[in-house]
Amino acid sequence: MHIFLTGATGLVGGALAGALLDAGHRVTALVRGEGRDVLDMDGRNRIGEITVLQGDVALPGFGLAEPPQDMDLLIHCAATVDFSAADAVHEAVNVGGTAHAITLAQSWDYPLLHVSTAYVCGRADGLIAEAPAHPAADFTNGYEASKARAEALVEAARAQGLVAAIARPAIIVGRLSDGAIARIDGFHHLFRLFGSPLLGAVPAAPDAAFAIVPICHVTAGLMAMAQDITAFDGQRVHLVGAAPFAMTDMLRIVSEYPGTVPARIVSPDAYDPATLDRRIAMVHRRIGPQFFDYFLRSPRFAGDTLRNIADIPPPAVDNAAFRRMIDHCIRAGFLDWR
Repeated sequence: MHIFLTGATGLVGGALAGALLDAGHRVTALVRGEGRDVLDMDGRNRIGEITVLQGDVALPGFGLAEPPQDMDLLIHCAATVDFSAADAVHEAVNVGGTAHAITLAQSWDYPLLHVSTAYVCGRADGLIAEAPAHPAADFTNGYEASKARAEALVEAARAQGLVAAIARPAIIVGRLSDGAIARIDGFHHLFRLFGSPLLGAVPAAPDAAFAIVPICHVTAGLMAMAQDITAFDGQRVHLVGAAPFAMTDMLRIVSEYPGTVPARIVSPDAYDPATLDRRIAMVHRRIGPQFFDYFLRSPRFAGDTLRNIADIPPPAVDNAAFRRMIDHCIRAGFLDWR
């Protein structure tokens, strides 16, 4: 197949580009700016193996002078994942970019595989079904809200005849086998803070847990969807682990590493920012709006669709796997606890 891919310079897009190339597919990627890398799961730069088109998802028609030829599928991975970005940025990139992808898929007559997030559920807790997102739900941040609005656009386009499927990765972490990940960012910053004296006591529910998913499972799921898009037409597919990973277990494992000063969990009712050390208070002001809300719940995302259609079950992320992810971050020099 010949795939048109946005977001190839990001974590998911790079891993997917590498997997597509390894499977013998051709990849044409939209890239904004010069000198960008397309890193696969092994950290290899694959940009020399793909056709690169300069453009911007925030522009109508992606800013392309000419449409690409002989494509079989448009995969839209591009997004800003910055929780703290301005609403205008989320609107332009995540919502507007999806609208432009839909328009192009319709005009080119290509199926569309849209990469969203499992957290379009917003602050919902408990078991989360693979159901339509609600753009008016109670969201934690503008990123979640924008991805839900983008999904609504895809749903509307499909109702008008577009062949389309939605992939919803959870919180992406390192590869299950060795913890490797090409771009250490996002949630991995919590790995560092969980063992740093700069986090201290944080407000969290006693049963708080994170829906983490290894990058290898996300890539396998996207590959299955891309290679049989008609089977997934109309589906919303959670790409998730078998169960959420408890925050208390994360902190306990972090505490086993030399040089750590693990964060402590306190009841939200007992949390008083006014009593914090000045440096810790500054960290809390910076990361609290982005992460503290996730410390209050334990969503469990159903993962039946990928299992039923492609026979790919959600992977179990156990304590040993989590240690491998931390070990990779240490080897990469990202964690400096020692």
